[in-house]
Amino acid sequence: MKAEFVNPFIASTINVFETMTGLNPVKGDLYIKSDQNLHYDVSAVIGIVGDVVGYVSVSLPEDLAMKIASIFLMEEKEEVDTDVGDAIGELINMIAGSTKKLFTDKGKKLSISVPNVITGRGHTIQRPTHIICVGVKFTLEDQSFVVEIALKEKK
Repeated sequence: MKAEFVNPFIASTINVFETMTGLNPVKGDLYIKSDQNLHYDVSAVIGIVGDVVGYVSVSLPEDLAMKIASIFLMEEKEEVDTDVGDAIGELINMIAGSTKKLFTDKGKKLSISVPNVITGRGHTIQRPTHIICVGVKFTLEDQSFVVEIALKEKK
């Protein structure tokens, strides 16, 4: 996968976190994903179509998902409920929407779907085998989360 597909998602992730939560994620290692498993217990995925096709997902530990939801909702969340799911869905929506603008500014047309949120240990997202998925690990305070980008140029 081209760096020009991954870098806008990294920039958008950092920008959305800083702007919407006041938290400063630090980009860590990148990796090629070889399985369907997600790293953590709360994940959101959004489909992408247009000049590129695929998806982007964010996967977070429950504690971090609840912390982000608490900031968004301005009330303490102590369990993963529909409000937390909605907040993490909105998080991936903002990351994808911000990235869409970066792609559009470079002449690429794309649309994003409605986000889907998946919770629970050991959940998976099945992706087409012909699309390479690149994961980006981020550290936020004392926790980690990942953003995974699976995109392919449309021919």
